[in-house]
Amino acid sequence: MQIAYSYYLHVPPKPEPIPPGSPPGDLPVDPDTDEPDVDLPPISPPDKEITPPSP
Repeated sequence: MQIAYSYYLHVPPKPEPIPPGSPPGDLPVDPDTDEPDVDLPPISPPDKEITPPSP
């Protein structure tokens, strides 16, 4: 009895080449990455203001 195992290596797609006129470090930005994936609740104001003790 012979058992065959298959291993697949995930290779991500190649990114688009950077245009020759762009400055170094200028990477293309995916417009979908501007917004977070998780909807966070709005920040609520503090219940009471903290006042430091007077000297």
